[in-house]
Amino acid sequence: MKPCINNYADLLDFLDEKVDSINWDSFYGERKRPVPFITQNTMPDENLVKFLSCHTDIKTAVELGCGEGRNAIYMAGQGLEVTAYDLSCVAIENAKRIMAEVHVCVNFVCKDVIKSGITGMADFVYDSGMFHHLSPHRRITYIELLKKILKPNGYFGLTCFSWGTDCADEIDDWEFYNHKFNAGLAFTKERLMELFSPHFEVIELRKYQNGIPGTIQGLEFLWVCLFQNKA
Repeated sequence: MKPCINNYADLLDFLDEKVDSINWDSFYGERKRPVPFITQNTMPDENLVKFLSCHTDIKTAVELGCGEGRNAIYMAGQGLEVTAYDLSCVAIENAKRIMAEVHVCVNFVCKDVIKSGITGMADFVYDSGMFHHLSPHRRITYIELLKKILKPNGYFGLTCFSWGTDCADEIDDWEFYNHKFNAGLAFTKERLMELFSPHFEVIELRKYQNGIPGTIQGLEFLWVCLFQNKA
C-alpha cells in the first residue's frame, strides 16, 4: 500500500486494500459451490437471448466479468464480434476450452478491467454478475468505463442481485466498509435507478424469468436491466 494519498487513483487503491474480495481462480478451479453459472455454464441468460432477438443491428459486444464464457459464446454464435474479460485466469481458460468445443470465436482476455481499463468501442456491453461484486467506490470507475466504451446510443445490459430475495448482502454503501464480505451486494430497484439513470436511458428493469427454453435456470433472485447510452 502506498504511504500517502496524493490523488484520486491513490484514494481508490487505498479503499481497495480495505475490503475483502473473492479468490475467483479458486472459485472456478475448486467448483465447490453448485451455483447455476457453474452447473449450467453453457447456457445464456434469458434477457440476453431476448435482447439480441430484437436488436439484430448489434454487431460488436464487450462482456465484463464473463466467467466461463456462456454469454459471450452465445453472442458470438449469433454473429457478433465479441471481446470478453474476466480477472480469473482459470475462468478464461475454461471459457476458451468450451468455445473450441462449439466452434465459435470470442476474444477472451484475462484482465481486471476496473483497474486497467479497456480500449475500443462497442454497440453493446453486457455484465452478468460482475457489478454486484464491486466495492461502492469502484462503481464510479465502472460507470466511467461504460461511458468510454459504449458507442453513442449503444446498449448496456446488466444482471445483479436483488434486495429482498435473501441472495446477497443487504447493506448500504457505508456499512460495506465495516462488513464481513459474504456473497455480494444486493440492490433495490430504486438504487439501480439512482446509480444508472443519470447516465443512461432506462429501457427495462425487471426480475429474471425462469422457464425460457435454452437459457440458464434458477436466477429468479436477479434483476435484469437494459440501458441505452445517452447520445
